[in-house]
Amino acid sequence: MLRKLIVIVVSLVVALALIIFAINTALVEDDMANCDKPGGGLCATADAIVAVSGGDTVARANKAIDMYQAGWAKKLIFSGDSADPKSISNAEAMRQIAIKAGIPNDDIYMDEKSQDTKENAQNTVDILHQLNAKSVILVSSPYHLRRVKMNFMATDDTISYRTMAADDKYWHNWFLTPNGWVIAAKELAGIAQLGAEVQL
Repeated sequence: MLRKLIVIVVSLVVALALIIFAINTALVEDDMANCDKPGGGLCATADAIVAVSGGDTVARANKAIDMYQAGWAKKLIFSGDSADPKSISNAEAMRQIAIKAGIPNDDIYMDEKSQDTKENAQNTVDILHQLNAKSVILVSSPYHLRRVKMNFMATDDTISYRTMAADDKYWHNWFLTPNGWVIAAKELAGIAQLGAEVQL
């Protein structure tokens, strides 16, 4: 009886581990995970770095700023409105963090109107066209990377996009919290919806 119980418990643990692995694989597309410094291939420099707001917006801003300071690109774009109409936009909040970090204001561009990832892509691509940018690094939370890249590619696939993950506090051990599973479920649904729209 005890042996049977152990087998059941082990089977459930293995099944859960496989589900967690599958979700991570489906969501996290961190193209530049192995890039420590600018080099060649996926680790080449880009024309611009784009940070979209949401999740841990401060972490996303800081990652984009760190990459700018490390020489990955000479232009920074911050994208995202605020959920609170009385507050400054998320893009402006990220810009202020960048200014405090010593980034020249002339190197910062903003999209303050986007309310979701689709709009992030549409509005930011307009800025990329103005900059004549052909190579872009997209910075977001790990769970958001695949959907961000899909939205940007759906908007303009003539631009080359690579992804870099920010250290989002909401994704640390996500599978241990209900909120983590909610985030994962929403992202999977968003990916499925976008995939269906692209096929239409």
